[in-house]
Parts: sequence; structure tokens; C-alpha cells
Amino acid sequence: MGAPRKRARTKKGKFRGDNPSTPDINEAWEDTTVATKKAPAKKAAAKKAAPKKSSATLPAPNSAAYKAMVLRGEIKE
Repeated sequence: MGAPRKRARTKKGKFRGDNPSTPDINEAWEDTTVATKKAPAKKAAAKKAAPKKSSATLPAPNSAAYKAMVLRGEIKE
């Protein structure tokens, strides 16, 4: 099994076509490489943990304020 492939795109974002004058190369597809990320180093006691909010002070579950808190990572869904 070779490298993962995806459709090649132009600068404007449209799909590229294959050039028929080069039968041994397919310009419509390009190989991709899988990038690996290193885990960030954990810092011990550098930050104080945010105080947990009690459920009495949380906004309603489907409100905009509740969704914003979930996106900021203050609470988990």
C-alpha cells in the first residue's frame, strides 16, 4: 500500500485535471504525508486549576452562554 493520496487542487481551490500528454504521471492526484505531532511537555504546578463551577451557576444547556463555555473548555458536555 502506497502513501495516502488526495485530489490535487489549483491555487483557486478547483480540482486539477490530468495532462494527457504525460501518460506516466497523473497530475490530478497528489501524494500526502501524514504529519505526527509531539505531545506538549506538561508543566507541574505552573498554573492553578480553575475553580470548578457548581451546576447552580451554569446557564441553560442549549443556550449560547453554555455553548461558549463548552468551546472555551470551562465545562464538558
